[in-house]
Amino acid sequence: MSCIDPTVNAISSAGQGKTKQSFLVNLLTGWNAGVFIAIGATLATIVSQKVSADWAGFMFAAAFPIGLIGIIIMGGADLFTGDCMITPMATCTRKSKVTELYRNWFLALGGNLIGSICWAWIIAFSLIYGTSISAGSAAYAIAIAEAKIALVQADFVGGFLTMVFKGIICNLLVNFAIYQGMKSKDNLMAKVFNIWFPIMAFVAVGSEHVIANMFFIPIGIFSGANVTWTQAFIYNFLPVLTGNMIGGYVFMCLNYWFTTGTHDVDDPEGTVHSDIRKVGRVLKQLIPLIIGWVILALAYIIVPAGIAMFLENGITSSAGYARMSFMDNPMIGNMMVGLIIPIVIIVYVILISLILRIAFKKLPIRL
Repeated sequence: MSCIDPTVNAISSAGQGKTKQSFLVNLLTGWNAGVFIAIGATLATIVSQKVSADWAGFMFAAAFPIGLIGIIIMGGADLFTGDCMITPMATCTRKSKVTELYRNWFLALGGNLIGSICWAWIIAFSLIYGTSISAGSAAYAIAIAEAKIALVQADFVGGFLTMVFKGIICNLLVNFAIYQGMKSKDNLMAKVFNIWFPIMAFVAVGSEHVIANMFFIPIGIFSGANVTWTQAFIYNFLPVLTGNMIGGYVFMCLNYWFTTGTHDVDDPEGTVHSDIRKVGRVLKQLIPLIIGWVILALAYIIVPAGIAMFLENGITSSAGYARMSFMDNPMIGNMMVGLIIPIVIIVYVILISLILRIAFKKLPIRL
């Protein structure tokens, strides 16, 4: 009988299952999660504009959690920020190899990005944010996108570090919600409430979620924000990804693995590790985090930013320069920014995910 804590065991088993998905299934479950988070972001944006300014922030935070609730309740969706705790728990307990962790991360993050951009296109062309750049929801989407790059744009080092810490706060709360949801087992209403409030909290306090931002910034661009794709990747996605990985992996996964005994499947029942032994085990598990961050940051953030920078060469951003609407003439304010760059990035993400999956398939690394 396993001596692994029941909740840690359930989470690690879920993580093990995520590593067994095929390429296309994992890409699609990643896409689903990106869309679900974007649906919550869409609802939050619209609902917050239907109430007075005093209530707007509260309504935005209260509406947003529907996306993660859908992911947890419905299943079939693989959210990268949740995988910063769930899949590493499988490697900590030795149910999965480190290479399997990375193979899951590649497609979860890549699929989330693709799903988020696709939903941003749908929302932009549907005009549900409004028929003009000054419409309530469209104007708010623009303001959100421009605010999300403003700190790093104003002060790269200081702003970057600030966004990292905002990312840590966010993903601690996201995985707090997931952990509580796992402890709720089959009690549906308990799951909903245990997920709702931590997610509402991360939105209300102003922290940063990289997958949500993969929708918020593109829809801002398509609505008329003065933001470029290069700025989106470097000024927001990179620092927030860093913080989210630390928040989920260190503050939740390693934290709760340590406090429940740092047990793995090879430990016989009744095993009790000393604190020194537990600290050693935890420190060893920081290696996959560091290597994984380097690979993800380079392959999914820095290279796409470089692609965007090359394709944006000669384009001057301004308010409304890339707004998309079938009712406007032209329908796509800037073909390069509105369609070509995101399509090239999507194709690149699919190809690099396939290459990395194949490359890491033959590396049976286990710590």
